[in-house]
Amino acid sequence: MLRLHAAELAAALSADAEVLEEGDRLFVLLSKVSLPQGRFAVAASDVLFIGDKQYPLSSMDMFWVEREVVQPDGSVPQNADSIEQYLGRAWRRFSWHRNGVWRVDGNPLLDHFAFFEARLADVR
Repeated sequence: MLRLHAAELAAALSADAEVLEEGDRLFVLLSKVSLPQGRFAVAASDVLFIGDKQYPLSSMDMFWVEREVVQPDGSVPQNADSIEQYLGRAWRRFSWHRNGVWRVDGNPLLDHFAFFEARLADVR
């Protein structure tokens, strides 16, 4: 199911999306996603979402981007100071949690991407 949802997201973004498995975790790796203009020191970043094998029943939370995703002045965005290792790479974790309901119908991955976009637009 996650592979189908990732393909739908990739088509909507005109970007590459890969689903990778490591232990009990499932990773959705999006390549070179455009970031809100002028909000960050880089214009695009790979993006990582982490789920598990219960998807879509279990919700995704937070998101990860490349380490270089900082504000234009070099400061780290609020709740994004943790660097974590996944899939052999270092990722900046945006520890921003979903406050809404995780809907299992439709394509929850599209909803999680919308959460990602909304949170980045609200960076402080």
